[in-house]
Amino acid sequence: MPTATPQFSLRRYQELFEQAPVSIQILAPDGRTIRVNKAWENLWQIHEGTALRDFVFSADYNVLTDPQLVESGIAVLLRRAVEGESVKIPAARYDVSALGGEGPARWVTARAHPIKDGEGNIVEVMLMHEDITERVESENALRLREERFRSLVMATSQIVWTNTADGRVLEDSPSWRAFTGQTYEQWKEFGWLDALHPDDRAPTEALWHTCVAARSVFETSYRIRRTDGSYRWTAVKGVPILAADGSVREWIGANTDIHDMVMAELALAQRLDREQHTSALLGKVAQAARTLHKILSSDEIAKTLVAEVRATLGAHQAIVSLADADTGVVTVNAVSQSEHYASAAPVPASGRLAVPLIDRAGKHLGLIEAVDKIDGDFTVEDEAILMQLASIAATGFENARLYCSLQEQDRRKDEFLAMLAHELRNPLAPITSAAHLLQLKPSDEALVRRSGQMIGRQVRHLTALVDSLLDVSRVTHGLIELETAVIDPMGIVAAAMEQSQPLVAAHQHVLTTSGHAGGAAIVGDPVRLTQVLVNLLNNAAKYTPPGGRIDVNIARHGQVVSIAVRDNGIGIDAHLLPRVFDLFVQAERSTDRSEGGLGIGLALVREVVALHGGQVAAHSAGAGQGSTFTLTLKVAGGANA
Repeated sequence: MPTATPQFSLRRYQELFEQAPVSIQILAPDGRTIRVNKAWENLWQIHEGTALRDFVFSADYNVLTDPQLVESGIAVLLRRAVEGESVKIPAARYDVSALGGEGPARWVTARAHPIKDGEGNIVEVMLMHEDITERVESENALRLREERFRSLVMATSQIVWTNTADGRVLEDSPSWRAFTGQTYEQWKEFGWLDALHPDDRAPTEALWHTCVAARSVFETSYRIRRTDGSYRWTAVKGVPILAADGSVREWIGANTDIHDMVMAELALAQRLDREQHTSALLGKVAQAARTLHKILSSDEIAKTLVAEVRATLGAHQAIVSLADADTGVVTVNAVSQSEHYASAAPVPASGRLAVPLIDRAGKHLGLIEAVDKIDGDFTVEDEAILMQLASIAATGFENARLYCSLQEQDRRKDEFLAMLAHELRNPLAPITSAAHLLQLKPSDEALVRRSGQMIGRQVRHLTALVDSLLDVSRVTHGLIELETAVIDPMGIVAAAMEQSQPLVAAHQHVLTTSGHAGGAAIVGDPVRLTQVLVNLLNNAAKYTPPGGRIDVNIARHGQVVSIAVRDNGIGIDAHLLPRVFDLFVQAERSTDRSEGGLGIGLALVREVVALHGGQVAAHSAGAGQGSTFTLTLKVAGGANA
């Protein structure tokens, strides 16, 4: 094989040197640059001139942009190369403009190799450079991004995490540990699920595995246990990070605290539910009001009310108890029960609401109760609703009683008119007969005398009836004027007994007096008070069988004088006793109506006594037990006994 000539070898070496892709710089032992190749010129953007060739690289360190690189010993490394050692010069950032070139500073790493002659002496140093600017900048950019990411994670309120492609936790998450208090050992793999609320763990785990298998976005919300033991709602989103081949490289996600928002939404939803519930209840109350206002029977109102209470409040039982209008005794009028209560062994009541029924005048009408709510316990709202129902029902009961009272008054008025017609017709028949006889035998003196007496008696009876009617009219319209004086109650008793004596004698009764007024006087109209006692005595005579006893007892009790009229007659039924002083009320009488009367006497008694500032009361143990009417009047001047 032919041997290359020295000239050829040198030319070949020069060509290889110039065309080499690696930047080559040849230095003299003293550090001066002897020659460079094209790659070197392209690296530093220096193509012509001798300044660089005279540059002593080992001494001119102002080309380095980082002072720390000067202290790292580049000069020492070059000196070691001059001394015959191949060395690697670490990456350094060079100021290209300081070298006389153009462009930005560049990161360069180099290797220095000593070149020796045949005798082993160092004649040159070959410096080969590698431009690593792009790699360094990429690494720096990546490091900067990582630092920024860490700073963002630390600064944000979010919990940031990464998982492996198969969904496991390997990389630590300081934000997760800071929030939950879990250690890394507790957090890794699938330990993070232990920090979730027990109700959220299973559905969250199932969804996570589904998303990992499908490589789909993981998005949900769950509650995380905080370091203080409380649970807070977080919104979670995790996305798969894909590799170049489309496979999942890792997962990255974040938890955002949304607890306050969830609680606000929950509070709003609860308020809306309450408002809707209240609106529905009010609708039921309105419907109940419309239903109750159409009913005019207390019994029907009570039956409807208990059903409405149960339906509105969701109670197992509702009870309405009403007070008797006359006696005030409260009794249960209506009960509504669910099957829960209607069973053979009902469960004891777990809660009870009771609201009184009060009419417009403040009178106690009864009680309405709701017992044992079907769902939960009775609330303040339930009590308010029950009070509204009670108010509506009280008005209904009051209206029903007024309606019944009007019906009763109308019935009594009809009875009174029938009675009045009968009482007026009774004297007219003998008057008509007498007039007819007078026409037939006007010269018969005896007949004329008897007819005149009969007509006189009947006219007096008619006059008494008309006077009684006028008295009622004047009393009810407040037209009676009393002519008062200081009087002895014993004198009033004596006058009344004298006027009643004929009727008492006709019934063969024994009339007696007992007691005394202790010398006390009263202020009143003697005529009217005598009329009061006459009415009481006549009533006793009318409603006591022949041969009965009537006693008038007078007594003083401190500031009042009482006059009691007692008999052993037919008595007064308990249902009639509270209404005995009402207008047109009468006890049952025989069909022949032999005693007459319009049922207005006791009503007049009450009104006249009230005008005197006194009171009158009736008492009877029942039918056949006799009656007692007691008149109470104030002592004149308030003198003490």
